[in-house]
Amino acid sequence: MAQNILEENLFFLTGALSRKLSKEADDAFASIGLSSSHALILVMINRDPEIQPSTLAKKLHLKPSTITRLVQKLERRKLVERESKGRATAIVCTTKGNELTEDVHETWEQLLEEKEEQLGERYVHVFAEMIENAIDTMDE
Repeated sequence: MAQNILEENLFFLTGALSRKLSKEADDAFASIGLSSSHALILVMINRDPEIQPSTLAKKLHLKPSTITRLVQKLERRKLVERESKGRATAIVCTTKGNELTEDVHETWEQLLEEKEEQLGERYVHVFAEMIENAIDTMDE
């Protein structure tokens, strides 16, 4: 019985997987001096200049206060800055942030390639799609 509760426990298993993947990603980004969360946000800001914090929060399924905290650290490192656009606030990459984004892209690509080699390319893509669909369904 104890074995089945671990094998079928979605809550425990997803947490364990999340911790393992997060550690691998954070270790990979340590050489750049960013956490994986900061690296992802930097890439998203670079790809969507003038993105609003609320848009980042929605896309990443995070609370706006969490986005604020993450963006503040990027601001302290002078990688991004906030610009007021009327009543809205936009986040843009600085020159330094844009330059670092190339290294961040390469690191994300390397991480993905390593996971595809370890688990199989199709498995990684199907699994990512299943997770995304589960998150969207749970948000409804």
